[in-house]
Amino acid sequence: MKDNILEAALYVQGDEGLTLEQIKELFSLNNIVEAKKVINDFIKKYNESNRGLKVVEFNEVYKLATRESVKEYISKIVNVIRKQKLSNAAIEVAGIIAYKQPITRGQIASIRGVSSDQVLNTLLAKGVVEEVGISPTVGHPVLYGVTNKFYDYFRIKSLSELPKLTEFNFVEGTEENATEYDLFESQREEF
Repeated sequence: MKDNILEAALYVQGDEGLTLEQIKELFSLNNIVEAKKVINDFIKKYNESNRGLKVVEFNEVYKLATRESVKEYISKIVNVIRKQKLSNAAIEVAGIIAYKQPITRGQIASIRGVSSDQVLNTLLAKGVVEEVGISPTVGHPVLYGVTNKFYDYFRIKSLSELPKLTEFNFVEGTEENATEYDLFESQREEF
């Protein structure tokens, strides 16, 4: 019965997905560890079955997604609005925010060497980043962090999947290093 409830809950939640806290409440579990076990057991069974959907996880948010094997057929009946691409500048700013969050506009501009207000506004409008607080420093600037859309867009489950900052050794290296660790290159096709 739990499997049926989880499948229905994932369907109802749609793009928002289902969190571990929601799973805990759904089944009146004692803690998040139990919720994680319930969803992991469900994912193992569900994703091994021969279905047109699969369960995916982004930053501990679980969603139903169409399997690649049926995508061609589904696209014939569904008008899929192509995601807008992020510019190189937007990808750069999103990366800075992911690594340094929470971070202010001024700190982003300092790292990039140019104003990033318009790029940041675009990322906010697309829901890739969000305001996460107010800095206690002079002027009380807004602090920014990434959202679950960031994880969806870059197809990562957690920030730990990002390359370590020490891997980006541009001071001693050459331009080769910049392309060797271009984490976001494959993600520029969609959004």
